[in-house]
Amino acid sequence: MRYAFLLVIAITHPAYAEDPFSCVNPDVADAFLGNSHQGRGEYSTSIPARFAAVSVPTGLSLVGSLTDDLMTTVVYKGPMKTDAAIDAVVVEMAKAGWTEDEQQHWPGNGGFQTRPRSMATVLCHDDEKDALSVIAAERSGKTFVSYVQHSSSQSCGAASPAAVRHNPSEMMRLLPTMKLPEGAKASNSGMGGNGHEVGSHVDISGTVGRSDLLNYFENQIRDQEWKFQTGWSSDNSSGSVWVLDTVDDGTLIGTLHLFDSGGDPIRVRFSVNPADPSKGKSNGSWSGSSH
Repeated sequence: MRYAFLLVIAITHPAYAEDPFSCVNPDVADAFLGNSHQGRGEYSTSIPARFAAVSVPTGLSLVGSLTDDLMTTVVYKGPMKTDAAIDAVVVEMAKAGWTEDEQQHWPGNGGFQTRPRSMATVLCHDDEKDALSVIAAERSGKTFVSYVQHSSSQSCGAASPAAVRHNPSEMMRLLPTMKLPEGAKASNSGMGGNGHEVGSHVDISGTVGRSDLLNYFENQIRDQEWKFQTGWSSDNSSGSVWVLDTVDDGTLIGTLHLFDSGGDPIRVRFSVNPADPSKGKSNGSWSGSSH
């Protein structure tokens, strides 16, 4: 009888299929689903007309869309990881003439990854005046991919390399992305810097020893085209020095440093400095941390 009752509810409430938020109290929707300035906007399980031509990778299924005064967002979900999702989107959109905008960078994707990683990119098209932002994030064991167009034009190529280099937070893009070993516990993590140096740090507890941990991070740094220069190891610390040649920022010097007092945690740091002091001209600074 219970299953029959649920079936009747599903048949007699077709509005739920059209609007998944119709059964939610409006105050709850505004408080938890919307933003504090514009309300929750207009939700739908359909795709807005302006997104009809967007190419979506196989494996992603539509969740719904949101339109408000600031932007229009279409959200999909899929089983792949965030980096694989972004890669798949870039490949699929390239078939329709969209390319990644190398002038615009998203801070926060570099350094030690201590939480489910969000990734993003900005796509441009020669026949479209507005950029398209694509964001992938893991939540509750699923990956959600959002395609976003802003109401106020987000033009492609808006940020010059010099502007990026002189913005301390944007300099975080210079850090290699380093994932933690499976099972490792992170604490005292964060990132920060100024126009002359940026860095990422984390304290790691777990079963991985200092030597294995050093090799684990060095392999990831090497895979991101940094070139090994020298290394060292002593009773309480180990580390290595790296070099990366870039077009916009010249030669970069990276230093990986592990501090080990003989027990948990092992403190890990990675910093980046321009080899040419004139490359870092910003007097500003910024920092972020999590515990």
